[in-house]
Amino acid sequence: MGEAWQQVCEQCGAIEALGTRTWRCAACGGALQFTNQLDFAAAAITTSDPSLFRYAAWLPPRPAGAPAPTLGAGMTPLIPGRLAGRDVWLKLDSLLPSGSFKDRGAALVCAYYRSMGIERLIVDSSGNAAAAMAAFSAANGMHCHVFAPATTSPGKLVQARAYGADLTTVAGSREDVADAAQQTAAADERNLYASHNWSPVFAEGVKTWALEVWEQLQQEVPTHAFVPTGGGSALIGARRGFGLLPGGSNVALIAAQPAACAPLVAALDAGAREVTPVVPGTTRAEGTRIAAPARSRQLLEAVQGSGGWATGVTEDEIVDAARALWSQGVYVEPTAAVGAAAFVRAVQDGRVPDSAVPVVLITGNGLKATGTIDEMLSA
Repeated sequence: MGEAWQQVCEQCGAIEALGTRTWRCAACGGALQFTNQLDFAAAAITTSDPSLFRYAAWLPPRPAGAPAPTLGAGMTPLIPGRLAGRDVWLKLDSLLPSGSFKDRGAALVCAYYRSMGIERLIVDSSGNAAAAMAAFSAANGMHCHVFAPATTSPGKLVQARAYGADLTTVAGSREDVADAAQQTAAADERNLYASHNWSPVFAEGVKTWALEVWEQLQQEVPTHAFVPTGGGSALIGARRGFGLLPGGSNVALIAAQPAACAPLVAALDAGAREVTPVVPGTTRAEGTRIAAPARSRQLLEAVQGSGGWATGVTEDEIVDAARALWSQGVYVEPTAAVGAAAFVRAVQDGRVPDSAVPVVLITGNGLKATGTIDEMLSA
């Protein structure tokens, strides 16, 4: 594997070897991360491959070097948009195969585990990750068992079931769902818990959105990136991806969260070293309703290390941003409008200079949330 791809615990610094079944630090239970600094050269991009594996030179090596089904995931459009009277780039990861940015992480992590000979994955998700992991499990010939909150909109889980995943709903908090998934995985050695909220391999797949933006901007990086943030893989992926590129470590990363569930905002406002759990309120942006994100220190570093900030946006701001995107032909689910809402707020607060080159990650397709959007249009 090479020492460059060792997994390091963000809490205690313990090292876990790549290619094992470990999903968290065996010493302290902390979240794992890759800390390697790889050299980047445009010549190493496999330009003939339109998928995210065009960046294979900067992705964790699969143990057996097995083929990786992509379902066409990668090189999503970067289009010009306009919000709050300002020009902005919109990265349409809502057009990935299962309809969300989570396909990037799922494509890599499923291929990675399949190359290890694993055939049964256990995941916990309230929607988009369930669909993505089910889709790429199917593509890799693996079985997927999804655990989801009992309060999840039934329509959001139909997609995972259609791909052949088993579904178990769990009453209680989002953390109760994760506990149930972990217990089921531990009960049978044929299972592997493959949480997108914990896996550093998943975050490495997600980082490819930032590399694509660089290519699409003619090998330039944006000045600001506005990222809907729940568990944080899109934000951490942005930090890892932009950090590879010339000048990329200075891309200000703005973590956008619904005000009803904004643990990262609270931690930054308090000057804390850890993100502590909050009591989640009700929000249309259910994909970002994560009260206790696992990768606490990585989230804080992504924002603080990039010179960015975190914003908690109101439900009215989310609705207004969604409407603004829909009016431009960009059909998003409410969660995907959170980044746009944070951009609008930043413009209003004078935090985005006229010379800025901002990009907003559009994380999920509106077809994911037909019922909720119908209610928003009828309000």
